[in-house]
Amino acid sequence: MIRVGVRGSKLALAYADCVCKKLSCDTEIVVIKSAGDLNPDVPIHEIGGKGVFCNALEQELLNDTIDVAVHSLKDMPGDVEHPLLEISAVLERNSPYDVLLGNVFDGCVLGTSSPRRKAQLEELYSDLNVVIKPIRGNIDTRLEKLDNGEYDAIILAQAGLHALGIDRNYIKLPIVPAVGQGTIALQTVKNSEASMIAKQVNHELTYRQTQLERALLKGINGNCTTKVAAYASGDNPIKLEAVYYD
Repeated sequence: MIRVGVRGSKLALAYADCVCKKLSCDTEIVVIKSAGDLNPDVPIHEIGGKGVFCNALEQELLNDTIDVAVHSLKDMPGDVEHPLLEISAVLERNSPYDVLLGNVFDGCVLGTSSPRRKAQLEELYSDLNVVIKPIRGNIDTRLEKLDNGEYDAIILAQAGLHALGIDRNYIKLPIVPAVGQGTIALQTVKNSEASMIAKQVNHELTYRQTQLERALLKGINGNCTTKVAAYASGDNPIKLEAVYYD
């Protein structure tokens, strides 16, 4: 029995379900609460950055209360992992793109808390007096804030909408996505039985592409406030599209 640790959001559970269906063994989903989940209205950079969603799961791996931690790869910091842990596998990448739901017009309120998205959106809508307002919460919460008029438009990852089967009108944005966006990662203790099992489901091309993206993130010492975006595509050669804002 492989214990699969995951955050408790609908999206995280959907990702864990994908992983369990891929693994060639019996599985049990173990829900772990992170500081980011317990403080949904506090800006991420104030409670530890992107790694806040990973730290709790990593600690459970080290405590041997779970065997595999399921992450959205874009939430994993670019710095070196714990020396006892590794990303053993990634599943085939879903859509890497950002999408806009709602309407953009002169003076509209646009919801995103991502410095990467904010920098690119300010450039994309430079001819409009767009007000970019921070937003947090899971996908359902953000959609509710859009529907009740707190925002005129919001930005979400297309992969999340796909995973949850949410059918909404949206447009795909011509901006560069986050490092690892659309990719589910399986983290384990190095050289463990779970690591060997996880590696059997690794999607090799996605792994190589996202490793290149993460090498860039690590190289610039990127964190949750770094305005960097990167997307690797193709094979032999793999092409990397990236943007960085001061």
